[in-house]
Amino acid sequence: MACNKIHPGLKARTLFAFVLGALLVSACTSQHRQTTPTLPVDTAAAPKKEITIALLGATGMVGGFILNEALSRGYDIRALARTPQKLAAFEQKITVVKGDARDFSAINTLLQGSQVVISTLGPVKADGNAAIMLSTTATANIVQLMPAHNIERYIVVSGAAVRTPSDKRKLTGWLLRQGASITLNETLKDKQAEYQLLAGSPLAWTLVRCPLIDPEPVAQEASAGPAPLYQASLETPSSFRLRAGDLARFIVDQIDSGEYLRQAPFLSSH
Repeated sequence: MACNKIHPGLKARTLFAFVLGALLVSACTSQHRQTTPTLPVDTAAAPKKEITIALLGATGMVGGFILNEALSRGYDIRALARTPQKLAAFEQKITVVKGDARDFSAINTLLQGSQVVISTLGPVKADGNAAIMLSTTATANIVQLMPAHNIERYIVVSGAAVRTPSDKRKLTGWLLRQGASITLNETLKDKQAEYQLLAGSPLAWTLVRCPLIDPEPVAQEASAGPAPLYQASLETPSSFRLRAGDLARFIVDQIDSGEYLRQAPFLSSH
């Protein structure tokens, strides 16, 4: 009886996808672990914006970068936190709402007086099974409540493994999806279901699909000028890595931009 042989190239790609999946697990845990964000930036010189952001995931690594980026541009922030003490360094600069993103009443309180919602939610390892479908549950609450608060803009941080009809993935995109399918299957189901919720809603949403996120600021050469050292694409990610500082800058840029309304761009750092 003949044996089915696995093509060496396919075997190598599958092995690489498995290794990448392990890295994705590590990165995902790092991205969403509950932390104390870095000390707030000096906002004295920031021109005041007449926009308040409702921020979910502020105590996570990515949320902390977005919090500082938004403050540096003069936005008001209402941040949801299960443990408000983790945002104590920001107490004179933001409004902290104590609560859980899965709690409908907590989301209702968070959205009061806001014009934009930003979510960086993802599973926290310490929550175990309680984190299953966290993003979908929270987004379902948000989608239901935003019209009542006259909010249209919703920006969500998601993963590069999430699929949309416009995808034309090259090898990097394929490997990121395969890696997540192997090792982050439950998280991928959650994030895919969250995308479907948004796609079926009338809101002005943008879902930013990220590869592995490094806890690094904007690159030095980009921080001195307007030219970003990252790339957005609706078809495929350009690399496996994304600096958290680049992500924060891109996310806050989307508040006033209509470029990716009701779309899900991939974002990668150069």
